[in-house]
Amino acid sequence: MPRPTDAVSLTRGDVIWRRWLLALCAFGIVVELCTFVNAYRFYAAPGGYGTESTGTPFVDRVTYVTPDSVTAHAGLRVGDLIDFRATAPAARYRFASPKIAGQPVTRNVIRGSEKLTITYVPARWYVPWHAQFFVIGTLWALLFAAFLAWRRPESEEARVLCILLVLLYTSGQLSLESGAWVSPSIEAQIAGNVLGELLTHLAWPLLAVYALLFARPPNMLRRVLAALSWLTAAIACAYGLLTIAAWWSGFVDPMGPLLNGPFPATILGALEPLFPLLCAIATIAAVRGQERSRITWTLLTVGFPYVVAIATDLLALVPSVAQGLTLVQIQTVCVFIAPLGMTYALLNRRLLDVGFALNRAAIFAGVSFVLIGIFVLAEWLLADWLQSASRSANVAVTGALALCLGLSIRFVHARVEHVIDAVFFRKRREDEEAIRTFAREAPYITEKSILLERAAATLSKHADSSFVRILLADGSGTYGGVNENDPALVALRARHAVIDLHTIETKIDGEFAYPMAARGRLVGALVLGPKRSGESYAPDESNAIAQLAQSVAGALDVLTASTPGLAGSAVTLDAIYDAVEKLTAAVQGSIPAQG
Repeated sequence: MPRPTDAVSLTRGDVIWRRWLLALCAFGIVVELCTFVNAYRFYAAPGGYGTESTGTPFVDRVTYVTPDSVTAHAGLRVGDLIDFRATAPAARYRFASPKIAGQPVTRNVIRGSEKLTITYVPARWYVPWHAQFFVIGTLWALLFAAFLAWRRPESEEARVLCILLVLLYTSGQLSLESGAWVSPSIEAQIAGNVLGELLTHLAWPLLAVYALLFARPPNMLRRVLAALSWLTAAIACAYGLLTIAAWWSGFVDPMGPLLNGPFPATILGALEPLFPLLCAIATIAAVRGQERSRITWTLLTVGFPYVVAIATDLLALVPSVAQGLTLVQIQTVCVFIAPLGMTYALLNRRLLDVGFALNRAAIFAGVSFVLIGIFVLAEWLLADWLQSASRSANVAVTGALALCLGLSIRFVHARVEHVIDAVFFRKRREDEEAIRTFAREAPYITEKSILLERAAATLSKHADSSFVRILLADGSGTYGGVNENDPALVALRARHAVIDLHTIETKIDGEFAYPMAARGRLVGALVLGPKRSGESYAPDESNAIAQLAQSVAGALDVLTASTPGLAGSAVTLDAIYDAVEKLTAAVQGSIPAQG
């Protein structure tokens, strides 16, 4: 049950941060929509061939040609040399960037002693299933970032996460190497690619920036890793801009060893996300308690694209993998996992607690990763058989595989949640179990003062509450000095449900008020202050606190009824005596007089 963030509780600086962050999110969404519309209108299907550098500047060798592709029908063959030395800048740049559907593409080809001109017309690109995951995942990540900007602008952690998500997911659409940005205007094409390079290399080090917000001041190892994050990002950005300039101007061969060799294209590409990831891991080792939980949650969800980027860059060194579509499919599906898990946690569980949301998202990401991995592995193992099987057999096998995975979701979810909780979230589970344990033990405490003291101590330690107040009914129309007609107390009596004290006009200070009811009567209210860590109370945690409040209420009711001389006991005896007198008078009045 989260605490809403409203304009009244925000400083002027927080409001300004909110506006700028929301503007950044809006920019990312506009870029995503423009990219999608342009791709739908202009994006051409791949030509169906690949090249490698020959060592001669701007002369590349064709390494493979897909049968029945447009380039194969146009006459391109494996071993042909494509000569860009006399190609115009715009045509040369289009070689590296997406092609325009329906716009003829001309290549100067050297085949032995012959010089040929091969022209083909790329067809319209139809969005494959894995690209749909990429589009949806990007939009969801941007909406999640907007949610953080709106509800938590006062949190420095939330600000960094918001900027990281916007830059990381927006840049993925604009970069020259792997982006989907395409425009008939070559100037707009280049401008989009330059912007994509700048945003991409600004985004990666932000995970290190986020990590440095914990356990301040950071130790030497974390500072070095953060510095390396920015250094590799700056070098990679310079190489990316240099590649764009090379394709346009031709002053250096962009397919040569300087720009397209194992370093920097692959090794530098893997090091750039690696250093921020190591900085986050080093931070986990340096922090304790709630801070460790928050940085771990971030690493398991927001850090997921970092792991995927490192893996795909290293696997790209394997030619057989680099030429296939498997890497692209896995990468685009993985982009979809983290934002979907975050949104599920926030909307389905009504959370504002970023830490708990990322906990749920980590579990969701783990489940998705296992299921998708099994599906991809099964399809790969059956690929040869499926190619020779009939269409109906393909559909039947794929459907059966999907059905089996669907039926196993509950089992996989339970196992993944158990592993993640045991490894990363043990402290939170232990605190929740400690609260529930005290709730079970409370009825066996025989002294009222000890019961209340231990209840407050348990919540202060295991719920991280800044203060705990227990407002008990005193028999004179007040609860701990607060009038029984206070809106919060009226709501507790009427609903017997937890009340968010920030959503109601009340004289009770605190975050949440939990009803303490026994035999249908409100005997008190358990009031908790904000967490010392600044987080919100998670739903599972709040449920355990509500259980403790009810258990303490029952124990107090028993102690009051069984202890002589207490006000509650006196009131009860007086009521019984009055009732007996009234009943006796009524019975006597109903007996006819004898005479």
